[in-house]
Amino acid sequence: MKLLPWLAAFLSSTIATSSQVPLAEDHPHSNFTIYRSNVSPDHSIRIKRQNATLCNTPVDQYTGWLDVGHHHFFFWYFKSENAASADDHSSSEPLALWLTGGPGGSSMLGMLQELGPCLINDYGNGTDYNPYGWNKETALIFVDQPAGVGFSYLDEGEPLPGDSFTSAADMHLFLQLFISQVFPEHENGPNPINAFQGHYLPALGVQIISQNALHPKQPQVPLKSLAIGNGYVSPLDTAFGYWETLCTTNPGVKEPIFNSTRCDIMATNLPRCLDVSKACYDHPDPAICQAASTVCWDGVIKYYDGESYAGGRNRFDITAPCDIDDFCYANTALIQTYLNLPSSFTSLSVPKTIKNYTVLSEAVESAFERTNDLGISLIPAVAYLLENQIDVLIYQGNLDLACGVYGEGVEGMGEWGRKVGTAKEVNVRMREGDEKKTRFALVTIDGSGHMVPQDQPEVALDMLNRWLAGKAFN
Repeated sequence: MKLLPWLAAFLSSTIATSSQVPLAEDHPHSNFTIYRSNVSPDHSIRIKRQNATLCNTPVDQYTGWLDVGHHHFFFWYFKSENAASADDHSSSEPLALWLTGGPGGSSMLGMLQELGPCLINDYGNGTDYNPYGWNKETALIFVDQPAGVGFSYLDEGEPLPGDSFTSAADMHLFLQLFISQVFPEHENGPNPINAFQGHYLPALGVQIISQNALHPKQPQVPLKSLAIGNGYVSPLDTAFGYWETLCTTNPGVKEPIFNSTRCDIMATNLPRCLDVSKACYDHPDPAICQAASTVCWDGVIKYYDGESYAGGRNRFDITAPCDIDDFCYANTALIQTYLNLPSSFTSLSVPKTIKNYTVLSEAVESAFERTNDLGISLIPAVAYLLENQIDVLIYQGNLDLACGVYGEGVEGMGEWGRKVGTAKEVNVRMREGDEKKTRFALVTIDGSGHMVPQDQPEVALDMLNRWLAGKAFN
């Protein structure tokens, strides 16, 4: 069974208090407050408060950058709408982290297009309050990563990161400093982490668990769970699902998307695609994996994805049109327009080294392609997390093809709620003598493509709140 990708992960962190060091007025970042790491002098966070002008929401919001040596990560943080006072550190406030994938996609896509407290308006010149924002019961933070994506940047001459585990090391440092020193009200409770698109999150989970064990005297980032949405953990299974998604009515369509001729061609080519993909899994050499990727593209994937562009097919929703190249949704272009406004750059205090904001870094995407990061399976990483008693939720839209639900072992799933989708979950004691039951849940959302919170916002928020509260789906 393919373990689908995407995230809600829960953290609780126990860390020392730290000093807040305001910058001098003549410093280039003088409008920021600086928090320097207690662990390493090379790590610091510069942060400033925003108001509702840039993002229309009633809650406190902050933006800034994590500086880790030559890497600088942009973040946008929001308090929970229903949380206790931010000054009351005696109670725990959950924290959710959203990481858009790609690789190379900016997390501002998730924030302003899907689940943020505010969404881009129809004109690309402002935002509207989102009644289904994911910060109702939890604080919420969006991070542009790896370095080089969105508003995140590297110092001149620094090589781009090219794999999920290098990116995970930087993100672990971010969480370690952010939770322990900047917002210590998150240090006592289950802090959910949510990620999207790509297979960043399993690697991040492995990094957190291993670093906690290796450095027990450093600030810990206790991980409780992951929620992985429409992810890309196993390319082999994603390719396998193309035939069922396009050649049957199982996704909930009235008739198959493809005719019998194309379906027969794909069925003929699938066995070879799966064989070479398995060879990549067993021997993850970039040359072998690139060959596998080419075989699967030419024999299976290109028959749909090769026609996914403006005016063509939409790989993120097999029932929807494609309005613009690459991302298909017109509001994606509006996000880029809005964040490039001079007023947005001024409000965010964007460093002069960043000349232009883009929703996708093609350079980072290419760097990941060269290492064949996307060709390997992260099923072992998910299994490792479950073995270490980390709860895992995997959710997907039934109309998505980019990281489709089929080929994922969806048999035997029961109805969820008022038939808003299907669900299957198990609770198992992973360690003898330990009372904790580790939870694994697989959920599909009807009438939704790749961007679940955009397509089914009310259902997506209910799914998140159920997961946070420990409520079953079936």
